[in-house]
Amino acid sequence: MNNSDLEKNTIPYSELSEKYMQDKEFQKEYLNISLEEYLTDGDFNKFYKSLETVIKSRESISSFAKKVNIERANLYTLFNGQKVPRLDTIAKILKELGYTIHVA
Repeated sequence: MNNSDLEKNTIPYSELSEKYMQDKEFQKEYLNISLEEYLTDGDFNKFYKSLETVIKSRESISSFAKKVNIERANLYTLFNGQKVPRLDTIAKILKELGYTIHVA
C-alpha cells in the first residue's frame, strides 16, 4: 500500500481525537488518566492542558469562565502553566465539568 492509499484509508488523529472528546464518559476517563499521571510525575502542565482540551471540546473558554466565575485570562494563564491555581479553583473547574473525585 502506498502513502496515497494509506492517507485515503486513515482517519487523521485530530479528527479521531475530536470525535472521542465529544463523549463525556471519554472526557472523564481522559481526566482520570491525566490526574493519575500528575500524581505520579507532578507535572501540572499536562494536567492543565487536559482540562483545557475537555473544556474546549464542550464550549469556548469565555463561556466556561463565566459559568465558573473565573476570569478568562486567569484560565489561559493556568493552561499556559504561568500560574498554579488554588485548590478551590481546580475544584470549581472539575465540578462544572461534572467530574467528581472519590477518595478510597
